[in-house]
Amino acid sequence: MSEERFALRRRQDRRRRLLRWLGGVLGVAAVVGLVWVIWFSDVLGVRTVQVEGLSTLKPDQVRAVADLTPGTPLARVDTSAAAARVARLERVEHVEVERSWPRTVTVVVTERTAVAWTRVDGQIRALDRFGVDFRTLSKEPKGLVEVATTATEPRQRQLALVAAASVVSRLRADAPSLMKLVQSVDAPSRDAVTLDLTKGRTVTWGSAAKPEQKVRVLEALLRIDATGYDVSAPEQPTTRQ
Repeated sequence: MSEERFALRRRQDRRRRLLRWLGGVLGVAAVVGLVWVIWFSDVLGVRTVQVEGLSTLKPDQVRAVADLTPGTPLARVDTSAAAARVARLERVEHVEVERSWPRTVTVVVTERTAVAWTRVDGQIRALDRFGVDFRTLSKEPKGLVEVATTATEPRQRQLALVAAASVVSRLRADAPSLMKLVQSVDAPSRDAVTLDLTKGRTVTWGSAAKPEQKVRVLEALLRIDATGYDVSAPEQPTTRQ
């Protein structure tokens, strides 16, 4: 190989090494730049907090509680923490916080829905399907029944409300014609739910267990003229004249 050809090859090798080096440097720079844009700059920062699914709450209420600082890089938004803050609103049953690239955070809220009402310290409070009282009402709501409990110990009271609300929720969903007969619900304990029906009739429902079976049995029993019906043990129902 002549000296000229050897020198040419050496120059070509150096050029290739230089190009590879430059390519590597540019690649690293691109990665660093991308990381900076995503994680540290406000180029992809929060511009909009979009709130969906509301019925009684106001979007600004949710935004204030979510506490998402404008300009925070979207990748660094702690969606779990924001969701936990929104979930503290008593009217919120479920919430999801999602990143919507490039500059939006979407907060999807499911509000609690009243299935009944109860009295708490003299106030009329809406009661959801989980037995949570979540909203103060100005008057007794039409279309909803009262759930009363004589339990005074906080945990026992809550368990009683949970059971009663579960019963009412199932009746509203699965047996609306039967639910229309219910005037009020008493729940001294979680295992002693009683339905007060029209015409002075009462139903001893018992616990919230076996709702489908109890509905079927009660619908059959109501064909009997009686003042009391007991479906707490649906396998052995009874009536009282």
